[in-house]
Amino acid sequence: MGKIRSFIKTSAVTTGIMYFINKLIESNLRASINTKTGGKYYHWKHGNIYYKKTGSGCPLLLIHDLNAFASQSEWSEIAEKLSTDHTVYMLDLIGCGKSDKPSITYTNYFYVQLIRDLIKEIIGEKTDVIASGLSSSFVIMANAADNDLFGNITMINPKNVKELKQIPDQRSKFLTRLFQLPVIGKFLYYIAANKSNIDYYLTETCFYSPFKVTPAVSKSYYDASHASSGNGKMLFASLMGNYLNIDISKALAGAKNRILLLTGEQLENREETEASYLKLNKNIISVSVPKSKCLPHLEEPEQTLKYLR
Repeated sequence: MGKIRSFIKTSAVTTGIMYFINKLIESNLRASINTKTGGKYYHWKHGNIYYKKTGSGCPLLLIHDLNAFASQSEWSEIAEKLSTDHTVYMLDLIGCGKSDKPSITYTNYFYVQLIRDLIKEIIGEKTDVIASGLSSSFVIMANAADNDLFGNITMINPKNVKELKQIPDQRSKFLTRLFQLPVIGKFLYYIAANKSNIDYYLTETCFYSPFKVTPAVSKSYYDASHASSGNGKMLFASLMGNYLNIDISKALAGAKNRILLLTGEQLENREETEASYLKLNKNIISVSVPKSKCLPHLEEPEQTLKYLR
């Protein structure tokens, strides 16, 4: 009994310390995160979606990669130039940036539904789409469900088709449940999303040249990850659990749209990923951007724009 009481006391103290640290981080963030918006909110049935609309011409929707650190700032280097020929729409996906971050387990179809509803209710006409990373899978699935909404599709470094087939297992489900815990989960998320880890993620994973990760880029990712009092942990938890993966093979093979696959030339396993898409749809046009990895549109915007125009 003595050991049990000691364990309970230790657990309570540890949880209390985590709770205090969480609150301290959040109080500091309120003063540091820029709350100015300059955009609008789409009042979707599952939460408010922050978006911006610029330019004129045929509509073009830009969808950032899906992770708890990302936001529409991913397009900051190319959006203005694209807006000279297009009406450009950029959104923060639900669970990201300035959009709502509901306490749910996120799935691929949740984002498929969001993209379809946004085009129908906000854009209102057939739309070209450029999607980055995992978000490319949402566009492929949404296009298969409602082809009349989509024109040309560009995928920037999409996830390997084989990796998208990975489903939740015992280990990944455990990680999801751990990060979803109210106090401990938020504490672990704040560790994962601290400035050092985000800088490491950008310099080592996203960019070929770490010297091109500017303070502005680093701050935008840090701010996006810490908005909504750390509730980005819910999306983080879902990603850890593989709940956002889906087999796109049939949808990709049946796509009749003009599809451009744009990759960073220095990205690890780039050729394998490229092959996984071309095998299913031989009409896909594939190009690579030199001296770039995951985010060529941030790292080499001028080179990227040559392919997007």
